[in-house]
Parts: sequence; structure tokens; C-alpha cells
Amino acid sequence: MPELAQLRTFAAVAEALSFTRAAEELGLSQQAASKAVRALEEELGVVLLERTTREMRLTPAGATLLASARDLLARAEVAFAEVRDIEAGLSGTIRIGVSPAIGLTDRTDAARTLRADSARVAVAFHEVRPGQLRTLLRAGDIDIALTRARGLEDDTISTQELRPSTMVCCLPATHRLAAQEAVALADLAGERLLVPSPPGTPFTDLLLARVPGAVPVEARITGTGVILTELVAEHAAYLMPEGTAIPPGVVCLPIEGGFTLPLFVLWPVGRPSPAARRLVAALG
Repeated sequence: MPELAQLRTFAAVAEALSFTRAAEELGLSQQAASKAVRALEEELGVVLLERTTREMRLTPAGATLLASARDLLARAEVAFAEVRDIEAGLSGTIRIGVSPAIGLTDRTDAARTLRADSARVAVAFHEVRPGQLRTLLRAGDIDIALTRARGLEDDTISTQELRPSTMVCCLPATHRLAAQEAVALADLAGERLLVPSPPGTPFTDLLLARVPGAVPVEARITGTGVILTELVAEHAAYLMPEGTAIPPGVVCLPIEGGFTLPLFVLWPVGRPSPAARRLVAALG
């Protein structure tokens, strides 16, 4: 099978009609250029160049191959460039798994970071429950994941903490705390706190550890923003990343002293993907 390097050498020689000039252009020795063309001729079983002591000219077969070679080499360079761009995270679609606790601000920051150097990058968010993220990563259904809790040690998944996210307290407008200018975490002791998964799961346990005394109520409707539709019916509080759209009948209050929750990026174990490296560099 003829090699791309042989074709590239032949095209340079055929266009220059000189082994010397072609070799200089390609950074090869004249002997190496001659050997590559001769090997190509032997592989194809045709004479591509007629050589005399005074001149060199293309045979009909050589002229035909040169016409096709230009297009083949150009397409190969495009393909190679696309592959390099994908490896560098500058092209293709990056699939990000996110738990419902990852708000609009974090998603927007991630998308802007990943598309900052190339408009040819597409970003697709897939919202799933936190427990599904690692399974999807292992299966290759998503490239990276964003989550609030690092979770259990897992030798198949790598993690890196990013910058934390500022949270607010969302309440039904009729809640006893809704008229305050801000909420203290101590105010939530004894209050019903909506959680996206049952106690014993990493994110819910993280919330309950940070808001001691709160009474967990597992949400039956999950999803960024959508979970807030349960607040009025459950008469509960919910901690949400700032910037989330608020439905009617719900108010969001700042938390006294500022309250943040961690943000982690996950990827299959091994060398971090370009997407993971970019997020760590920009949001770490």
C-alpha cells in the first residue's frame, strides 16, 4: 500500500520537476526523495517520472496521479488538523453530565470556558441524578461530569475540585422566613429542607452536614429550577445556586455570611481530557 509520505514526496518532485528542489522543500536528502518516488513507482507498478541527464517530465500516469494527489494531500491535512483540534478540545462536541444541583451560572461558565478559543466547539449538557454520572463516564456516554460531591473513592474515575458556587435559600413566599432580608443557616434548624436524593447519598449528606438540624424531604420532581415547583406544596426550603430562574410564589434570599458548596469535575481515570484540563485551568 502506497504511503502518504511517498505521495507527498512525489507531488513535490512532480511540481518542481527536480529532486534537488523538492528535497530542500521537504527537508529531505536528495537520495531520500529519489528513494521515496522509486518505492511508490514499484508499489504501483508504473513509471511516474521520465528522467534523463538533461530533464525530467511526468508520464501520463504521473500527470494523472499528480492531479489526484493534490486533492488527497489537502484532504489528509484537513483530517489531521481536525484530529489535532479535537485532541486539543478545539473542535467537536463535549458532552457534560451534570447533577440537578449544578445551576445556570456554573453551566454557563463551563460552556464559555470550553468555547473560549474555538467557535467550532459544541457543548451538550446531560442532566442526570448524581448516582448515574460515574456509570455514564465509564460507559463513554459523557466526556466529563460536574457535581457537588466528590463521592466515594473510585479507581476508575478522576476528580478535581473547581471554584465553589454561591448558594441562595429558596422559600415559598408564605414561609415564615420569606419576609427576611437574608437567612442564617441556624434559621433552617427544624425546617423542612428539600433534597434531590435520600439521606445516605453524597450530595444530600453534604447538605445536611452544612445545615444541621434541617429535616430532609426528598424531592419527587428533580431538575434545575423544576425542583422549585415542589417548594410550595412541601412548604420547604431549598438551597440553590444563585442565578436560577424562580417560579411564581417562590422567593430567594441570600444566606448570611455567604454560603458556598463545592464544585467538582470528574473524568475517566487517566490523562485528563482537554475539556477537563481547561475547566481546571479556568475554574480551579
